[in-house]
Amino acid sequence: MVRKLYKSHAHPLVRIVTRSPISWEPTIATMKHSGKVLTVTWPPCSRFIAVGFFTRIEILDAVTLERLHTFTHPMIEKSRRFSFSPDSRSLTQFSRDNPRLTTWDLQTGGRISVTPSTPIAYSAQYQYFSSTYSTDGKIVAAAYRGLVNRAVTGISTYNLISGTHIYSHRVSEGRIIAQIWTCGTFLRFATVKSGSITIWEVGFTSEHTLAEIETLSVPGEIGPGECLFLPTRSRLAFIIGEAVLVWDARDSEFLLGFMGGDRPTGLSFSLDGGLFSCGTIGQGIHLWRETPTGYVLHRKLIFKADTTPLLSPDGESIITSSNSDTQLWRTTDPISPPSSVPTQPDRKTDFVLAFSPDKSSIAIGRYRDNIVTVLDLKSGDPRLIVDTDMKICSLGVTANTVIVVGDRKVVTWDLPAGDCVLDARANIHDSVRTVVVNHPPPPLGWLHSASISPDFNHLVISRGVDKGLDVYDMSTGKHVAGIATDFVSKPWFTRDGREVRYSGMFYHGEKIIRGGGSDVIRLEPVRYGSVPSGGHLWESPHGHDVTDDGWIFDSRKKRVMWLPHRWRVPKEYRVWDGRFLALFDRGLPEPVVIELGE
Repeated sequence: MVRKLYKSHAHPLVRIVTRSPISWEPTIATMKHSGKVLTVTWPPCSRFIAVGFFTRIEILDAVTLERLHTFTHPMIEKSRRFSFSPDSRSLTQFSRDNPRLTTWDLQTGGRISVTPSTPIAYSAQYQYFSSTYSTDGKIVAAAYRGLVNRAVTGISTYNLISGTHIYSHRVSEGRIIAQIWTCGTFLRFATVKSGSITIWEVGFTSEHTLAEIETLSVPGEIGPGECLFLPTRSRLAFIIGEAVLVWDARDSEFLLGFMGGDRPTGLSFSLDGGLFSCGTIGQGIHLWRETPTGYVLHRKLIFKADTTPLLSPDGESIITSSNSDTQLWRTTDPISPPSSVPTQPDRKTDFVLAFSPDKSSIAIGRYRDNIVTVLDLKSGDPRLIVDTDMKICSLGVTANTVIVVGDRKVVTWDLPAGDCVLDARANIHDSVRTVVVNHPPPPLGWLHSASISPDFNHLVISRGVDKGLDVYDMSTGKHVAGIATDFVSKPWFTRDGREVRYSGMFYHGEKIIRGGGSDVIRLEPVRYGSVPSGGHLWESPHGHDVTDDGWIFDSRKKRVMWLPHRWRVPKEYRVWDGRFLALFDRGLPEPVVIELGE
């Protein structure tokens, strides 16, 4: 129905050749920033988000991620924490690098007060990690801990109206675990030490002394790592190694024991304890829902980069931040994909891929993996699936063959002739040619990166450990040129084969200077900052462009396609070849290949 209505306007046409099975994640919005995200904070009302950078704070709408306010700082700060007032109308910044607390009014965008920090909190040996306001929002308490000795903790309070420090109290028994909270006219915090949690109470002013309220039992094995205490339900979440555990301190029982298989991070409860989440480096976000028997897995969110999740107080949303972007997810969407949908590998690795010169096929594999799939670009069906019996460094594909570069050899297989045979299989015994490359083997546990020239005559291999590039003849494996450089990775030939470009701290490259014979070449450094001959691989030869908000524009600046949030990969993970666009971020289950029509 939609096609009939809008077919005449759908120009140029777009075709998805191959895509991730779970391509449309429940991401509501994505915000690209012009700087590295340092921290993200929710207010009590869950209606917006504070995102902190080196020199500014951005206030974003929690539904659209639209920028509402921007607060700037005169000094570059590497570490900071934000806290919202109880009515969510003001925001206070705490910083280790700047000896003051700054409070802003979120409705007007103006500055309310600047309060000098205490010498102990400003010391390079300490940092703030949790805070809470008095019920009237006039006084704020901040917990600090030692950077070297995290067991050294204390509380400082400040009057935000007068801009003065009230008192500081160092905790001598146990260590404060996040978070501190307000209870009536007092502030409370929890300390943990061998087998117990102690709840303490103290006033926001110096009129009231520290008092012990209650002691609760905790597992004896809890260590010095990340801990999160939920005061409304007396629950403690903590990490031991690769395990995430949630302990009910009232009933003295475990409500969750989860082994993530990698380093967990970002423990987060909703305010009522009904939801609990944590991130796992390389494994995504796990979200659990409370049941009468404990916490059960509600869903797993897959994202394209390693991020730290933060659950909103109302439990309806999760924010993830990584490098220069912020993503908003909903927790109330459908729970999980069908069981038939393949999951991602246990450990994410980069993809390697190559288009055939005639644009009939694409070869795809995972770096360090041994499986190569050759897809027919017309039908999207696999022409050949090869078990190479070696770890893949680079790929090449012609109309009739697929070429795989391994640790020390280049192996070639013939592609099935005639009509495409679905899921045709091959292994090392079916190969038609093997060329041994005479370069030293890589160190144990490390692989070279490589690239094949467009004419399939040469192979370039980076020596990341030895800091150099080497060029070899593809037909003989003979070394024909080499150069010592700074640390390099991911070398690639330009489309015309005249240059080798590579990535390191900056993008550099080498010109290929051919001598009298076809096999005699040398490398000469290109001018710093020069544009590669034929352009970067992530630049379209037909003038297409991909914007930060996910739109693909054609050469006339007309919108061609809107990319799902999950497909919005950094430019270094995009390859244009003619009118084909490949997206191959390591966070995707498989590369996405898109063809843009005339």
